[in-house]
Amino acid sequence: MSLRNLVVPLRSAQARGAAALATKQILDSAPAAHVSALKNGLRVVSEDNGKPTVAVGIFIENGSRFEDKSNSGVSALAEHLVYKGTAKRSQQQLESELARLGASLHSTTHRDHTAYVVQAASKDVEKVVDIIADVVRNPKLDAAAVEAEKQVLLKKLDELEANHENLTFDMLHATAFQGTGLANYPHGTSETLKNLTADQVRQWLADNYRPVRTVISAVGGGADHQKLVGLAEKYFGDLSNEYPGKVPSDEGIRFTGSEFRFRNDLIPAMYAAIAVEGVGYGHVDALPLAIAANGIGQWDVTHGSSHNAPKRHVQRLVEGYGLHGFKQFSINYKNTGLWGVYFVAQGKDLEEVTSIHGTIQKEWKHMACALESAEVDGLVNQYRTNFFESVESNAGKAGFNARELLYTGHLRSLGDVEEQLSNVSSGSISQALNRHVYDRDVATAGVGRTEAFPEYDFVRQRMWWWRL
Repeated sequence: MSLRNLVVPLRSAQARGAAALATKQILDSAPAAHVSALKNGLRVVSEDNGKPTVAVGIFIENGSRFEDKSNSGVSALAEHLVYKGTAKRSQQQLESELARLGASLHSTTHRDHTAYVVQAASKDVEKVVDIIADVVRNPKLDAAAVEAEKQVLLKKLDELEANHENLTFDMLHATAFQGTGLANYPHGTSETLKNLTADQVRQWLADNYRPVRTVISAVGGGADHQKLVGLAEKYFGDLSNEYPGKVPSDEGIRFTGSEFRFRNDLIPAMYAAIAVEGVGYGHVDALPLAIAANGIGQWDVTHGSSHNAPKRHVQRLVEGYGLHGFKQFSINYKNTGLWGVYFVAQGKDLEEVTSIHGTIQKEWKHMACALESAEVDGLVNQYRTNFFESVESNAGKAGFNARELLYTGHLRSLGDVEEQLSNVSSGSISQALNRHVYDRDVATAGVGRTEAFPEYDFVRQRMWWWRL
């Protein structure tokens, strides 16, 4: 059954409660996820849904927030090196084995975690775990492989810096979390990448790829829990939690109200972001803030029904302010986050730019002070649709299960999420916005034509001098 079919229109509190109960009962009848921990602290979560395919991943608390100026970019470099082969398998042998299995290996490094996920036929679970263990524990770290992959990352860094949206969010993190690990660029800088060595990668792996920082997550057919626990013990049970260098810490993160401008008039637009400090993944206000952000939504000039859009702020924003597009965001890390808006505008006129962010701030004010219960149903249903679509695939659900354990130490079922959604009200959204958005310091970042970006004090003043 498609989870999209579970999203239904709600017309009253009574109807909402009845529908939520029915939906939760359906979700609770789905295959359950099981969680175990090895003696060394490595956690295993599995969910056998009977599908002919399976996604098996290893998720490690690791990333640029744990780096410093001497090794910035090392987590991304370590991730890229898994494709270069191991002591047991050459790069060609690794690629050939994956091809024979009809499997695919994907990896991503974020600011606070790295994921390696293999998707394959359900009958090949043990072979998949063997491959994952080999590439993660025994990557090829000779000088030639490291130098070759550094060149790949340097090229990728150029591409990322040419992506103005990506650059804006990097600048936003750099100013909002200045002086802390979350200010670090996820892929390092050209200077730090050039200076990284194979020894630094080895040290990084030794200090960060520890079992207490690791979750093995499998979803799909053949994801038998006892079998997965046995495989985890076989391939990872000998790992210790001794740190030969330094113990990684996620403490000391702080938000600083501040601004960053990278003016370049050769860029034909202003790329901008305004944010307050959000909340951690497991915070009680994480869901109301995410629903509020999802409700404000996004828009760009390709949308054809702008003047008749169902959202008031979209109707206002298309009235000649030189806006190319915007999107509201809610980013959650383990113990902090960012909540705000990103927009692209012509950037030629201060009054136009002021009107853009002023209109969006008025919508923040509306949700904080005047949100009606009738509006909540639509906001929750929008979020519900997006969330359940994100966990429909094996890989999507495996990622969700792993993040739950990495960020909070426990696992919510989909039924639990549905119950939380059914309890969201205009009051809970309003209270969350008043706690975390109203009259809070902001961090702002601008790239490109930033001459028309309002002064920081003006933007900050509007956070308490809101008008409907």
